[in-house]
Amino acid sequence: MYKWGGFVEYFDIETACREGFGERKIASMIQQRIDSLSWDLDQNEQEFLISYAYQDLRYYLLYRLGLINANDENASFELCKMIFKNEEFITRIVDEWFNWWVVKWRQRVRLVFNENEQKETSENLSTMVNIDDVLNNVPKKLIERLRKEIVIELMKQNEICSLDVVSDFILRTAFSEAINEYGKDEFLKLLTTNITKIRLRILRKIMEIKDSKQPLVILRIRINPSQPYQGTP
Repeated sequence: MYKWGGFVEYFDIETACREGFGERKIASMIQQRIDSLSWDLDQNEQEFLISYAYQDLRYYLLYRLGLINANDENASFELCKMIFKNEEFITRIVDEWFNWWVVKWRQRVRLVFNENEQKETSENLSTMVNIDDVLNNVPKKLIERLRKEIVIELMKQNEICSLDVVSDFILRTAFSEAINEYGKDEFLKLLTTNITKIRLRILRKIMEIKDSKQPLVILRIRINPSQPYQGTP
């Protein structure tokens, strides 16, 4: 193998993918498209945006390529191989994603500049039950499966920005409402005896988001260049 243009050219796809070629290529694709925007971003802001968009693009590529339900390691490996073998096709998907992601970024992400503004914007979250203790009693694999189902459904509804933050918010909101309605013990029982009720509640939350034009994520701007943003749903 040898280096060229900031990348390493490999003769062995498996070696390349093990050494993180796919991840670097995805980040590079995002950077190229951010560079094409007319936004006035300093280096810290650009690095933050690339990092923020990275997981959204990865989800979208896995979804479009039929890899979304594979385990994480296999999905990453297969995605990397596809980037190697058919970069032109992947590039078209990335262009399609980025054009819509920018629209959704402007619609779904709100930037605030002080704690008071963030507090005012987040007031509706104060009525949510603190469900961290409850989540500790739910099998991790079940939570991961529900989060993935939410991410997939969000993408089906063209919600492709801030997927990790929004899916976590939807899960916590649906769980909180169910705990308020049924109580903690009955809620935990529902997860094993009638999880369809919970899934339907989650689906309703997704449809509410789809029909809303309001921001879903608050990013508070910080002056400290080493940590310029703090995100909350």
